[in-house]
Amino acid sequence: MGAEQWTMDARKVLEMGGGTLLVSLPKAWARKNGVKKGSTVAVDELSGRKLIVRPIEDVEDRPREVSLEYEGEDLVTVTNDITGAYLYGYDVIRLWGKKVISREDRARLKATLSRLIGLEIMDEDSKRITVQFLLESSAINPERIVRRMSGILEGMIKDTAEAVGRNDQKLLSLVAERDDEVDRLYFLLVRTIRTASIHPEIADAYGLLAVDVLDYRVLASFLESVGDAISELSRRLQGVKLARPVGKEYASCLSMIRDMNELATQSFLSRRPGRPPESYSRISQLAESVSQTLVGITNSPEAGPQMVEPIGALERASKLLVDISDLSVTARLVS
Repeated sequence: MGAEQWTMDARKVLEMGGGTLLVSLPKAWARKNGVKKGSTVAVDELSGRKLIVRPIEDVEDRPREVSLEYEGEDLVTVTNDITGAYLYGYDVIRLWGKKVISREDRARLKATLSRLIGLEIMDEDSKRITVQFLLESSAINPERIVRRMSGILEGMIKDTAEAVGRNDQKLLSLVAERDDEVDRLYFLLVRTIRTASIHPEIADAYGLLAVDVLDYRVLASFLESVGDAISELSRRLQGVKLARPVGKEYASCLSMIRDMNELATQSFLSRRPGRPPESYSRISQLAESVSQTLVGITNSPEAGPQMVEPIGALERASKLLVDISDLSVTARLVS
């Protein structure tokens, strides 16, 4: 993919009374975007040294709406359609039926809506539910969502290690439940990235190029899968009493995976073109140590058949974090 082309157009900054600074807009750009005398433009701060100027119409577009029919027969299809409409960036989702939405189905529909951050019920009667996405694009930032996902994963990994060390079954069950929040952030990140891929001005506001949008989409999938692996691990270990040496080795693996999660996220968010981040080799070393430790657990006479699935979950988490580290090596096109 080639780099986008920008042309340098130097313009002198003028000063009005009171210290207000003015700069003129390029005539060709104004004509192309319908900006004329009396028009209003939005000025967004992209970074400490960059501003984005765009027609106000781009900020105040009408919300995109979609209508979905409730037939009362296959609710799975309806819930999938709701999730799909959310991910496709629809702002208003109207669900309607020719017959009354049953109490049971209404509860399941609301459970689906609760998994989608930003959706709120605006109107409801016996045959209809209307929901609207209320978060502004300017208030959502892919980097912040990634940091939140990584932070939740860190807590899940840390608590799993403590639960294994103390054989705390209650704590293990709480870890598994926390994966729901990772899923909610995953859906929000996918929606945000997809919206940015359709609207270049939103991608600009996030400071993302086309290659970044694609990489964030892949990253979202990797992080969500790490959450699934840790959640599965905590479920598989519930009711299993680990021998002390095996539990200690598991805790050691989880400690290394926790470090890998932090390093991989930071390496992706701070990547630079042309060279791998300093943490890249450290992540590879940790992954090798995890692999060797898991081999030791597998060969331990104290590890029974019930250890196969937990070991597999740890292996998947480790490999996914290596994949994130590999993704961070991708050369980033910069202006």
